[in-house]
Parts: sequence; C-alpha cells; structure tokens
Amino acid sequence: MKRSVLIPLALALLLIVALTPVAFAGPLGPYDDTIIEANETVNNDVIVLDGDLTIREGAVVNGDVVVFNGDANVFGRVNGSVTLFNGDLETGETALVDGECVLLNGEVRGPVSLRNCTAVGELELPPLVMPEIQGIPVMPTMPAFEVEPVMPVDPVDPVRPVEPVMPVAPYRANDGIGFFGRLASAIASTVLFALLGLFVGAVMPNQLRQIVGVARAKPVVSGLAGVLTAVAVPSLIVLLIPLSIILTIVCIGLLGFPIMLLLALGLVLGTLLGWVVVGTWLGVRLFGHGKDDHIVRAAALGTGALTLIFGVLGLIPFVFGESLLAFVVVSIGLGAVALTQFGLKPYPRLPRAAQPPTPNDGPDAGKVDIVLGTLPPEERPA
Repeated sequence: MKRSVLIPLALALLLIVALTPVAFAGPLGPYDDTIIEANETVNNDVIVLDGDLTIREGAVVNGDVVVFNGDANVFGRVNGSVTLFNGDLETGETALVDGECVLLNGEVRGPVSLRNCTAVGELELPPLVMPEIQGIPVMPTMPAFEVEPVMPVDPVDPVRPVEPVMPVAPYRANDGIGFFGRLASAIASTVLFALLGLFVGAVMPNQLRQIVGVARAKPVVSGLAGVLTAVAVPSLIVLLIPLSIILTIVCIGLLGFPIMLLLALGLVLGTLLGWVVVGTWLGVRLFGHGKDDHIVRAAALGTGALTLIFGVLGLIPFVFGESLLAFVVVSIGLGAVALTQFGLKPYPRLPRAAQPPTPNDGPDAGKVDIVLGTLPPEERPA
C-alpha cells in the first residue's frame, strides 16, 4: 500500500482510539507497560497509551494493536494491523503480522523485517494557505463643507521709532510710601528728636554743656574717638558671647551677659546723646547767638533742626551721601560723649598744678600754718 494511503488510515485510526477508548475491550494500560505472556491468546484489540507493549513468543492477538507514545516488542502472532505513534517496533524471528504495519515517527528494528510495514519519520503536511479575506468596505465620509475665501487684510502701518527715554532716578527702598508719606515720617522724627533734646537739656544741662564744648573744640579728635567706639564696643560684645557661654557652662554664673547688655545699652544711649550734642551745637549757633545761656532751648530747637535737615535731604531724589554725612555727625557726638564719659569728666584732663587754689594757698601760707601750730589742738580750725 502506498504511503499516501497509509498516512490517512493511521490518522483516522488514532482519532478513533483517542475519541472512543472505552469501545475496545481487552488489555488497556495507559501510563503502564502491557505484557502478553507466552501461550496467551487475546481475542480483542490491544491499545496501549503512554506505555510499552510486549507480545512474547507463542502469544496470539486476534485483533489490531495500537501503541501511542510507546514502543512495541512483537515476538508472537498478531492477526490484525499494528500501528505505533511516536514509538519504535522491535520484532523477533517468530514475529508475524497478518495486517498492515504503520509507524509514525518511529522505526522498525529486528532480525526479521515484517512485510507491508511502513515507517514514517516526519509528517509533511501541505502548507496551510489562508483564503484571502476581502477588505471590509469603508463607510463613505461626509463631504467637506466649502470654505469661503478669506478677505485680504489691509497692510499694517509701520511703527514709528520710539524716542529715547530719560534716565530715571535710582530706586529707593522707601519709595513705596510716596513723597507725602516720607515727608510725614521726617516731620515725626523731627518732633521726637526735638523732645529728646528738650529732655536732655532739662535733666543734665551742665553735662551737656561740657560735651558740646569738647565737640566744638576738638571735632576731629571727637570724630576719631566716635569711630573707634562704634567699632570697639560691638567687637567686644561679640568676643564676650563665647566667654559668657563658657562661664555659664562651668557654673561660674551669668557674669558675661549683664556686661554685654550694659555695653549695648551704653552704645545706644551714647549714640542718641551724641546726636543731641551736635544738635545743641547747631542750636547754639542758630538760636543762641553763639552762647549757651539757654541750653534747653538750644538743645530742643537745634536737635529738631538737625533731624529735619537730614529728613529733607532724604526726600530729594538726586542727592546722595546724606548717610555718610549722618555717620560723621554721629561719630563726632559719640566721640565727645566717650571722651567726657557722658559729661562727668572734663577733656582734656587738667593737670594738678592747674587746679584752682585753695584758701590756704598763697605767699603767706607758711606763716599761717606756723601760727596755727601754736594753738591748742581743740582751738585749731578744722
């Protein structure tokens, strides 16, 4: 039989076995080997699934033999067809098969070749050709609406060149409050410092006279002393901070913090008093005709006038350097305050020989002492 006939026959036989395994009676051994012993006769088909089949010499099978995914060892007689799928067939000298013999993906081994036995190594199926699928008709699209032509646009006139911009004044931080706001702030500062000058002139007029005299007589020395004071006091406060922390850690006490507080307070009071000193100096020149007889009035009016002058200078946009001038004024006043120790000591220090004479001094002082020495102790003047 030709191979073209055997292959469909074997496929049909395997399909029947797979679909109707219970229709066959006889030894059925899936997942196990099946052995037909010698001198044993089987009057039915023998089907083995996933296992090997052995038909010993002298055994007889009156039916077809099918082995799926296993080998078949035939040494007896098979009165029917033998079909193997994915397995080899081994025969002996006593093997005899009366029907067809077909092997799919297997081969025949043994000393005797069975007649009419065909072994197919691989199935060569014709290529599967899918029928050409006609394209699905595309739905017709809606016709596009006709767009009306756009009217031409009139040409744009050329832009005229921009004239150069005048330079503006530099930005000031207080421009946000406006001119009148800054003017009101200057007037308020003038009133406050005028009241401060009035208070200082009324409480300590003698000390104020002495400080003003030093500032007027020694302006350069006072200015240098003010700059040194403004630098030295904050530096000393910064140096005292770690020292105070160390003293606090070692439980000595909070000695450094009161000292820093006194230094800072003294610097602030000295700066304010220095501003009043320069204002009083200005008030003596403007309102006292160069004399400090009315020190209270000169202090109030002069300090107010000095504050107003710097406030007006700050309102003028193109005037610069008022901050530097204010620093010079404060330095002269602060230096005079430091040199006189808030007006408590004269500057420069008077030598002892230049101090005013006492009543016992003079050319006859020795004679008076001799006369007084002759008197009893209880009658001597104190």
